[in-house]
Parts: sequence; structure tokens; C-alpha cells
Amino acid sequence: MEIKNITLFFIGIIILILGVLVIIFDYPQIQFFENMDLESNYLMNEEKRIIHEKLITEFFIGIGISGVGILLILSSFLDRFENGFRQ
Repeated sequence: MEIKNITLFFIGIIILILGVLVIIFDYPQIQFFENMDLESNYLMNEEKRIIHEKLITEFFIGIGISGVGILLILSSFLDRFENGFRQ
């Protein structure tokens, strides 16, 4: 396989790394909140629940960003993007 658009390839790598870093740093925090006892879950105040929901949202955004990075890397191998997006 030959890379047809090097710029698109490097942008894809940068976006993929960004998404993977978001996933790596959010996953342990999500596991911390999910592994709490049921009793402490009921006692968890509203602020901690909001933080947990934001972490889950951030995690799925990181998955989406990683997917976009993978798509950019794969599209850099296509012939039609060899000279940019112009035809």
C-alpha cells in the first residue's frame, strides 16, 4: 500500500492519537465511579453524578474522534485524495 496524501495521513495520525489519549485517561475514572458500592451510589451527591455522566460523554466523544482519525488514515491511501480534495 502506498500513501497517496501524506498530509491527510499525518492529520489522521494526530487525530487518532488525540482520541486514544482521551479514551485512556477517561476509562479509569469511569471505572472508579462504576465500581462503587450500591450504598455509596445512592449516597453519591448530584455533583459526582454529573461528573460521572460527563466522563461517559467524553469517553464516547473520544471513541468518535478515534474513528475519524482512522477514516482519515484510510482515506489517505485512496487515489482520489492524492492531490487534495480537488478533482
